[in-house]
Amino acid sequence: MSKKKPRSGLPPQQQPEPVFTLDLDAQGVRAAVPPILRPKDYERFEGFRETTLACFLHPAANVALRTLGRLLYSMVLEYWRYWLSEPEGHFRHQCHAVIADLRHLQGYLARLGREQERLSLEPFEARLSRKCPRPLPADPEDCRRPGKRPGRTAGT
Repeated sequence: MSKKKPRSGLPPQQQPEPVFTLDLDAQGVRAAVPPILRPKDYERFEGFRETTLACFLHPAANVALRTLGRLLYSMVLEYWRYWLSEPEGHFRHQCHAVIADLRHLQGYLARLGREQERLSLEPFEARLSRKCPRPLPADPEDCRRPGKRPGRTAGT
C-alpha cells in the first residue's frame, strides 16, 4: 500500500495546519443569533448587514462572514486615500449611504409586517409582525438636491 503524497508536495510533518474547518454537518450545533448592538459600538459591526448574516445560522459560517466583513472594512479604510473624491463631499455621500441602509431596513420590516398575511405565525410572531412599520413614501429629492436643504424653500 503506497502513501498518498500531500498536494503541496511538502512532507506530512511540514504541512500547514488548517486554521479553520467548517463542518456544516456537525451534530449538536446551535444556530447563530444576531447580536444586540449598542449604537456607540457600530464600528465593531461593519461589514455585512445583520439581515444578511441572519441567514447563515451555522456559527462557524456566521463568524467567518463577520470576520471577512471586518477585514474588508479595515482594508477599505487603509486604501481610502486612493479612492475617488465623492461628488457632493464625504459627509453628504455618507448620509446617502445611511439613507439607503435605512430604506433597505424599512423594506425588510414591511416584508416582515406582511408575513402574518401569508403565513400561519405563532401568536407572539403575529403580534411582532403587526408592529412592523409599513414603508413611508420615498422622497429621494430630500437628499439629492446638491444646493438645497430638505424642507426649506429659497430664502429661508
